[in-house]
Parts: sequence; structure tokens; C-alpha cells
Amino acid sequence: MLNVNDLIGVRFTSHGRSIEEGFDCYGLAIEVSKRLGHELLDLWYERACPETFSENAEKGIGINNILETDNLELGNLVVFSDDKGNMVHIGVMLDDECFIHADIGGVRVTRLEDYYRKNWKVYTWLQ
Repeated sequence: MLNVNDLIGVRFTSHGRSIEEGFDCYGLAIEVSKRLGHELLDLWYERACPETFSENAEKGIGINNILETDNLELGNLVVFSDDKGNMVHIGVMLDDECFIHADIGGVRVTRLEDYYRKNWKVYTWLQ
């Protein structure tokens, strides 16, 4: 079981990477992935890169050991993109309905179906 209670409510900070300084969405995904025993490399520059998150994952650029999936389960990354396929938000699934993420309101848990961005893909960690 993953305990994320200490993360809920932590403030949003652009490029934030810790509880003390706050988190942005990618920093939080790094932290939660680490708690689950996975290494998500820091790609805060991702949106400036010409490749989308999916293309980088397929090429193994900075994103190791993940594969696109349809499974919504604990630890899987949920990546939201704009109409061009560029990553605009990321979170980590807590179960088959809810994900943890950080946005301007801070760290919170949201039901995937209630989130306003509907263009998303899910990635699972390879063993």
C-alpha cells in the first residue's frame, strides 16, 4: 500500500521537487514513482523538446522502463497532452479511478473521469 498522506496539500511550485519547496506535476510524479521503487528521470525541459512524451518514452530518452498500457492501476503514470501531443500534465494512478497530481491548487487526488483534460495516455513500469 502506498501512503501519500504527507503529500496531500503540499503547495505548487514551478519546477518544485520536494515537500519543503513544493511540487510541480512532474516533480510529484518523480517523488511518487520513487516511493514505489521506480526511477523517473527529471525531464522538466520536456515541453521544450520537439518530441512528445510518448516519442521520448518509445526512444528511451530520459524515460526508462515504461510502456504504454490501457491498465489503470497503482503506480502507472497518466500523461495528459494538448492537441499536438505535447505533455501538459502528469500524475500517478492510485487505483483504477483516482490519480495524485500537483497543479496550481497544490497536491491533490482527483478522479480521472472528473479531470477536465480528456486527452491522456497511461504508462506502466516494466519489471
